Amino acid sequence: MKGIHIKYHRLHRYLSTSLSIIFLLIIAWLALSGGIDQLSRSLTASQLIQTIIQIICGVLSITVLLSIFIGKSWVKSIQHAWSASLVLTAAMSALVWGPPMPIIAMVFGIAAFLVAKGIVWLMNISRQKERD
Repeated sequence: MKGIHIKYHRLHRYLSTSLSIIFLLIIAWLALSGGIDQLSRSLTASQLIQTIIQIICGVLSITVLLSIFIGKSWVKSIQHAWSASLVLTAAMSALVWGPPMPIIAMVFGIAAFLVAKGIVWLMNISRQKERD
C-alpha cells in the first residue's frame, strides 16, 4: 500500500511541476512579446509604465520558472514580486489602454491574483518532499 502512495505522490508532483512550467512559459511569452510590441505604441506615461511592468512580469515569469529547480530562501520573494507584477499588468491594462474601465481593471486584477496564487500553489506541491 505504501508503494502505491509513493507512486501517486510522484505522479502528482510531476503533474504539478509540468503545469507550473507550462503556465509560466505561456505567461512569459505573452508578457514579453506583448510588452515589446506595445513599446512603440505607448503614447502616454501611464501606458509606458504599464508596458515596462509587463516586460518585468515576463522576465520574472522566467525567473520563477527557474526557481522551481532551486531551493533557496529568496524563491518566495521572487514569487511575490512576480505575483505583484502580474496583478499590476492585468489591472493597469484596463485603465491605460482605451477608455479607463475601473470595474474591469478590478476584475482583471482579481483574476490575475487568483492565477498567480494557483501557479504558486502548484509550485509548492511540486516542491513537497515524499512522505515516509
